[in-house]
Amino acid sequence: MTRIPFALLLLLIAAGCQKQGDRDEELLYLRAALPAELLEQSHLDIPSRDCIAKLETPEGTSLGLRIFPGQSKSHGGIRAEISLDYPFQPEEVVRYSWRFQLPEDFVSDAPQNRWWVIGQWHDQPDSTKNETWDTHPSYSPPISLSIAEVNQNLLLGISYGITHGGHEQAHPAPIPIQRGNWYTVHADIHWSLTEQGRAKISLREVTDSDRVMTGPNMNNAYQHYLKIGMYRHPAIQSENWIHLDQITATHLTKEPRENETGFRGESKPLSASPETDAGRPHARKK
Repeated sequence: MTRIPFALLLLLIAAGCQKQGDRDEELLYLRAALPAELLEQSHLDIPSRDCIAKLETPEGTSLGLRIFPGQSKSHGGIRAEISLDYPFQPEEVVRYSWRFQLPEDFVSDAPQNRWWVIGQWHDQPDSTKNETWDTHPSYSPPISLSIAEVNQNLLLGISYGITHGGHEQAHPAPIPIQRGNWYTVHADIHWSLTEQGRAKISLREVTDSDRVMTGPNMNNAYQHYLKIGMYRHPAIQSENWIHLDQITATHLTKEPRENETGFRGESKPLSASPETDAGRPHARKK
């Protein structure tokens, strides 16, 4: 079983963020990882009080999310995530950024490497058209970040492209990562239903980690929301934490294209795709 530091245990307090009236407590946690201007668009998607902690370190405060064997399912999956519903229109470019750390005692699912998502952008019903989850088609996320371990090397994989109509997703070369290190994700996404779509995703601390993908990246014409944390195959039996902070999102006036190389994706994903109910946010369920 994963060892939980004593200081972290002391910080495990009631979250209950899916119940009416608990928004103030939810915000206490979200402030550990998000700036004030994004709090209104952010929510926690956790099944219980055992899945979250505020972490105090010499470098500052971060947020810890936990999943464990026997955990209650949340919207059809085993998950602990932050949801950020940052608004945009098709053909706009948004820059997303956040930091994450997998602790030194993080247990992977090697050698099986069943699907394990730590970041995903997901479609949702168009609220301007009074659409609801009851009638919205269930698709896998068009952009996602996942982890696997191959030959004792921990890897971050990327999947890109719409997930309906027989479209084949792109899977660029995975990015090597290490337990215990903090990594900064940068994702510049030109959101589009057409071939104008594009994403450049990298880890600031990893040399030559830029991955550029092109093609349609919106499953429908309404803003896609970001989920960060962990969502994994329900049969995986390890207890795991992920640490998160400095989550940001902002519009770019011009898409950066210097020194880019396109990628249409012919390699294989790190693991099988998650189930199509992967990302429905509890915020829409209230």
